[in-house]
Amino acid sequence: MDDHPANRRIDRIRDPAFLEALHNLPLDDLRQRRDDCMAEREYLSLLRRLLQGRAEILRAELVGHLTTILSDDEHEHPLTSRGEAVRVGVPEEEMLIARRRVERLASDAGISDPTTLDDAALGEAIELLATEEHAVSDARLQVIGILDTLQDELKRRYKEDPTLALN
Repeated sequence: MDDHPANRRIDRIRDPAFLEALHNLPLDDLRQRRDDCMAEREYLSLLRRLLQGRAEILRAELVGHLTTILSDDEHEHPLTSRGEAVRVGVPEEEMLIARRRVERLASDAGISDPTTLDDAALGEAIELLATEEHAVSDARLQVIGILDTLQDELKRRYKEDPTLALN
């Protein structure tokens, strides 16, 4: 996965051309676009959870409860169901990209080792992670809106010709 904007899945999905003339798109292309949206949504969900987890660790360090966070199994965040069959997992390569992105952010912010930071620096690092998490959440919401548009077109087609759903 290249970081060049023209090659990133998120940029292709957000491009207005991605939703143009859906009614003329071959069914396989429409399904591929839907699958791309689902994959990007899952990637962004993973990235968001990683950012949230890192911010929780920093907040815990700030209040001195790091051991509680690390030993607490209840901090897993299940994916919110949207009534869809689970079809797309996050490939290992994309999980690695998400982890590297969070680690790069942590390294750029000097938060690789939170125990070395004072309270002010921890507060700044938490704010940086929160800002990044909000940006990822906004992108995820955009992808979900695009996915909904694609799903609506698929439903329209299946309603007109139920046999398409069998292909």
